[in-house]
Parts: sequence; structure tokens; C-alpha cells
Amino acid sequence: MTKQEIFERLLALPSEIAKAEDTVIESHRQVISAKDILQQKEDDLLLGNMIDGKNAEIRSAQMRQHTEHERLNLSNAELHLKNDVARLGKLRDEFRALQAVANLLQGVA
Repeated sequence: MTKQEIFERLLALPSEIAKAEDTVIESHRQVISAKDILQQKEDDLLLGNMIDGKNAEIRSAQMRQHTEHERLNLSNAELHLKNDVARLGKLRDEFRALQAVANLLQGVA
């Protein structure tokens, strides 16, 4: 990487980091929304007497069976959040590394 490329990348990264932060916030909102939807579905099942197993294990199995779609959505939302957080971390690491390189180059020049 040339000095010019380092300079250009350092100028571009703050904008990319800001976008990645916005993406993480949106992904977190989607996780919260998916949790709320799952909770509402579970509440509706309980209040609608759809869960009627004789013991906790059976009731739990019935709940999982009736909320499979909502649980999948929550799992996907959590995975997206983890990936978005990892991408943000990589961008921040790259920024710090390039700052360190720029500081070293400044000492050499």
C-alpha cells in the first residue's frame, strides 16, 4: 500500500465505520423486534389455551412447535447482528492499524 493509498483509506474509513455502526443499530433493532414478536406469539398461545401439555417438557415442546417460524426469524436476526458487529470491529481495527502505519511513516518522513 502506498502512502497515498493509506491516506485515502484513512479518509474513507470514518464514513464506512459510521455506516457499519448504523447497520449494527438496525440489526439490534431487528433482534429486539423478533424477540417481541416471539414473546407475543408465546403469550397468544398461552392465553388461547393452545399449550395444554400435562408437564413442563410437553408444554415446552408444544411451544417450540408452534413458534418455529418466530424462533427462526430471531435466530437469523441474531446471526445478522453478530456478523454486522464483526464487520464493524474489522473496520475499526483497520482504521487503528492504518493510523499506526501513518504515525510510523510520519516519523520516517
